[in-house]
Amino acid sequence: MDPLRIAVLLPHLGVYGGIRRFLELGAVWTRRGHDVLIATPRSATAREAWLPFAGRTGDVERVPEERWDVLLSPDPDLFRSVSVPGALRAFYAVLEKAPRARAAWSVADLVFGNSAGMVRHLRRRGVRAVAAPGGVNLERFHPPGADVRRARARAGGPVRALVYGRLSRRRKGSLTAARAVEAASRRSGVPVELTLFDAPPPGSRPAGEREGMDLGIRIPHRWVLRPTQEELASLYGDADLFVSAERRAGWCNTAAEAMACGAAVVCTRSGTEDFARDGFTAHVSRWPWAWSLARRMTPLLRDPALRARVAEAGREKIGEFTWERTADLLERGIRERLEGREHAAKAS
Repeated sequence: MDPLRIAVLLPHLGVYGGIRRFLELGAVWTRRGHDVLIATPRSATAREAWLPFAGRTGDVERVPEERWDVLLSPDPDLFRSVSVPGALRAFYAVLEKAPRARAAWSVADLVFGNSAGMVRHLRRRGVRAVAAPGGVNLERFHPPGADVRRARARAGGPVRALVYGRLSRRRKGSLTAARAVEAASRRSGVPVELTLFDAPPPGSRPAGEREGMDLGIRIPHRWVLRPTQEELASLYGDADLFVSAERRAGWCNTAAEAMACGAAVVCTRSGTEDFARDGFTAHVSRWPWAWSLARRMTPLLRDPALRARVAEAGREKIGEFTWERTADLLERGIRERLEGREHAAKAS
């Protein structure tokens, strides 16, 4: 098949899971021989990719100067503002109830949803979305070579819990997750050490102030701010439990990465339905509230063998969700729509 020319329109290239998605996909497509441009506005605060990217980067404003097979974007405003004659317009929906997303759907030639929950959300609103669940980079995120978690459990040490500490976005549920860890520790009588990590965006609470802030919890806890990718993988690989209380997520990158690194995951359904099967690959809370998450967490604290089984089943399941697989699904949807448009043009 002929290579595709793909322009990806993003608001910036800073440290966000949503940006990771397109840098990973762009890298896959570039290796496959497609011509990929990741374009950001000249006014963007972060213009340099925070992950290695071998494809092209450039200005959104110059995208119309070239010929493209497809314009792909998760950003409703950029998606609506850029048009190239002949290019397929593909909107990749990644967040439920995103502002102005409905306006983007209405002008799209093709809509993708980045999780089963996102596709269901779209179809309930009359949008015929194509499923293209997210992925995880298994070369970077995998259990450590010397995994000490089982030996630590046999020695009776405290359970180590990990939470994504993005306090600036309430829908991430970071405080809820931290409070759930404390409640589960008290309910089970099992000592827990909590780590919160984040790469704070510009304008958020300064590092020193963040580390000293009172979260309202009384179990041992610490902050790890701006971890490198190697440090992040190490945090996941050291955690016995990863706890997510997200709301309105499309695809939960952090839960997927933690699962790939061998942590047992306790989560809400938000962004995790594709890989978190309650009682098997994860413990899933029906509601995004601390007491509900704590109730699903308690058995994993009390029973290290159960925790290990859930972690192993989760690691095996998340192995299905590579970025190569996501790239395949997007590429297939794009080619089918391009071919359908070509056949329609010939028939007319």
